[in-house]
Amino acid sequence: MRRARARSFAVVAAVAVLAAACGNNRSSSGSTTTAGGATSTTVAAGAGIPFGTGTIPCGPAKAGAANTASDQGVTATTITIGAGDDRGFASTPGLNKEMTEAVQADAAACNKAGGINGRQIVVKTYDAAVLAVQKAMTQACSDKLFFLVGEGFALDSNQEETRLGCQLPAVPGYSVSAAFANAPMMYQSVPNPADKIPAVVAQQLAKLYPTQITKAGTLAGNFSATQETRDKVVQAYPKFGFKFLPNSQVEYPVQGQTEDAWGPTLKQLQSAGVQLLYWSGSCQPLQPAMREARVIGFKAIWQTDTNHYDSNCAKSNTDGAMDGLLIRTAFVPFEEASYNKATADFLKLMADANPPVPVTQLGEQATSSFILWATAAASCGANLTRQCVLDAMGKVHSWTGLGMHAQTDPGSNLPPQCGILLELKGTKYIRVAPTKPDTFDCDPNSVVDVDTPAVKQAMLDSNRIAHQFQK
Repeated sequence: MRRARARSFAVVAAVAVLAAACGNNRSSSGSTTTAGGATSTTVAAGAGIPFGTGTIPCGPAKAGAANTASDQGVTATTITIGAGDDRGFASTPGLNKEMTEAVQADAAACNKAGGINGRQIVVKTYDAAVLAVQKAMTQACSDKLFFLVGEGFALDSNQEETRLGCQLPAVPGYSVSAAFANAPMMYQSVPNPADKIPAVVAQQLAKLYPTQITKAGTLAGNFSATQETRDKVVQAYPKFGFKFLPNSQVEYPVQGQTEDAWGPTLKQLQSAGVQLLYWSGSCQPLQPAMREARVIGFKAIWQTDTNHYDSNCAKSNTDGAMDGLLIRTAFVPFEEASYNKATADFLKLMADANPPVPVTQLGEQATSSFILWATAAASCGANLTRQCVLDAMGKVHSWTGLGMHAQTDPGSNLPPQCGILLELKGTKYIRVAPTKPDTFDCDPNSVVDVDTPAVKQAMLDSNRIAHQFQK
């Protein structure tokens, strides 16, 4: 199984103990498929919190099962986990804080139902502020957590030496760097491995814009998180007919970029002849960039990633500057909650939180990872150990967050083969492809192997596990 026994918790080993990788266990898909799907782990009937296609397994301890202080961060009555984001980043205040708030809401609902086998979940929070992730991880190690759950740090490669050094396992809401995306002691609900990219969106764009994709370019922030994502796109999209023009891969400063500075950057792309532009960054700097593009007459099609599917991003588009922005997602859109029970249940879970949590797809990703972790933890019963949870997650090869998103394979660290293309119009998101609600475009051939500089630096072994920071 993949990474379940990546390192021993009994002692600090000088060399990682690696397990044999499982098979991919991929199932073939048609051109479209509906959302939903079962997990490989079941819960006793009547237990836990009904959610989507199944149950979040929270509840009191089973009769006759005596909980003990079975591992670091675990007592007879509590489990201490960590959650975190980059909310303190000066250039984008509040960055991804909804992820931590979603985990807090998930834990509160689980505790109300009885906890994990009767143990209440204690959530400690960490603000990496993008550039202080090593400090945040040092504190998390000092706090002797059981797991990190649902967190997301933009510069997560900077945490890895510290995280691995203190043997802290993680079930993040997202991963960015190759060092973390393929790391030992890490599983996530919607894998984003460094050596593979889900590229259904490239197929969708090729069908919609067959001419424009031959004149493609990129605009990415000048730091590793956005650069690594950009590099994967540039390697993978040409398989589907994309051609990236010379002088079309442009970067912008993630700190200090004023609105009037976008003109020269965009004119470079315009002069290169770019007609379809991939953006790697966040919503806050994108709006002035697209506004300036209109001013100078740069009429490209803009495509970006799931972090732009955000109610705050949509609400800010009152001037229509970002109209036409295309966004890839593997989650059923919130607008289709009436078609999908899991989506409706997630919205209710966030609305019922105290205080209510703003809904974003990153919050959904954090929740899916929380449910993955909770399901594995509940399966361990009274003798709750980190190794048991890691082993349980390593056996999960079909996961949909109980119906919130397309099927993934956490156990083998494989991303979804399905996707949806959305478009921002005014303050609303509109489904572009496929057009039928609660469906995905799917193709097993859409997951593309990549070998970027970051992948090489991560030093993946034959089991696709990173060794960059392992001693």
